[in-house]
Amino acid sequence: MKQMQMAMIADDLTGALDAGVCMLPSDVAVATSSEHAAKLLSGRKPSVLSANAGTRHMDAEAAYAEVASLVRLVRKAGCRSIFKKTDSVLRGNVGAELAAALDASGAARLHFLPAFPAMGRTTEDGIQCVNGVPVAESAFGKDPFEPVHESDIARIIAEETQVPVKSVREDEPVPLDFQGIVVYDAASDDAMSRRAAELAELGELGAVAGCAGLAQALHVLDHSSKSASNTEFDGNMLVVCGSVNPVSRAQCRFAEDKGARMFPIAERQKCSSSWIGTPEGKDFIFEVSKSWNENPLTVIDGSGLEDLTPFFSEGADIRQTVADNVAGLLLAVCRKGIFGRALVMGGDILSSFLSQADVSAIYPKGEAAKGIVVLEIDLGGHPFRLASKSGGFGTKDLFVTLAESVRLSEGVAQ
Repeated sequence: MKQMQMAMIADDLTGALDAGVCMLPSDVAVATSSEHAAKLLSGRKPSVLSANAGTRHMDAEAAYAEVASLVRLVRKAGCRSIFKKTDSVLRGNVGAELAAALDASGAARLHFLPAFPAMGRTTEDGIQCVNGVPVAESAFGKDPFEPVHESDIARIIAEETQVPVKSVREDEPVPLDFQGIVVYDAASDDAMSRRAAELAELGELGAVAGCAGLAQALHVLDHSSKSASNTEFDGNMLVVCGSVNPVSRAQCRFAEDKGARMFPIAERQKCSSSWIGTPEGKDFIFEVSKSWNENPLTVIDGSGLEDLTPFFSEGADIRQTVADNVAGLLLAVCRKGIFGRALVMGGDILSSFLSQADVSAIYPKGEAAKGIVVLEIDLGGHPFRLASKSGGFGTKDLFVTLAESVRLSEGVAQ
């Protein structure tokens, strides 16, 4: 029986896709939830399983328990290597989840390489930077929903666990006499590749962690002579933007300036699950569907930065409710007809869309551009290709450029 080589565990669906696509052309399956991961492992095991633990917005204790449970599950299934996928700017329960992966794996050390130099994320003297700026001082420190308040990686980890942490410079060797979480500097792709090769040579890939920068380096080790076949990703483009990140807003404005059909959704549409069933909502869905059928680029624009608290009772999960409503809107449009491809911004929206559409089996196909993962699902008996990206990266012309492209090129995700 084929042995599963690696299990990649992410805190949201976008992360699971970003990690999984890096391992192509291996046999990669993406599990949308922990339950789906268990079902996959009860049958034919993929070479690489990339699982969404769904822990990004849990508290640290719950996130630890969920990740530890998944690690034990894949270890029992015979998995050789655990890869804890982290956010490239260290959002989420980083310390708790690294500790869970280490504890449940049984390894002496977890090797953490959080850099992704190709995307401007570097680690220098134990500080995570974005384009040379400490992450807490970058735009991610001002995010309205998930601001990053700390740039020192050891301090971030220490906020949620007492597991020992050691920082290692680029010119220092792997500390084989240390037990705990080892954080490595890397300011270039070459530095990432050298460290990955060193860990592989030492047999230290049992428990590793990082974003897609590390996945890229590991992929090069295993697949330097292989490449994924180009896959069609064409047709009219429907963009669904629920991100309020300044980068996302700039991408929407640029697309509008270049003539894209724009369909803004504001407070009432975002906050009411019943709006899509109203005459206004039905007209909106019809017009979006018609535009998708007729135009190369259509954008559902939910990037407005409004105060939504007046629409909710105290303690309500505003983020999830908005994600569910935007996802429901996309599903209603797709049920009118599928007229090409779609780009969904935000793992919460994509995860909710797949859940509402009752989709559990998804398979990454490659990348439309760096950090833009393409996946294929069966929607109502029809194959449907979506691209997924997080809200905080990409050039302002991204939507326009993707709408003009008709081929999928191999690359590395965020």
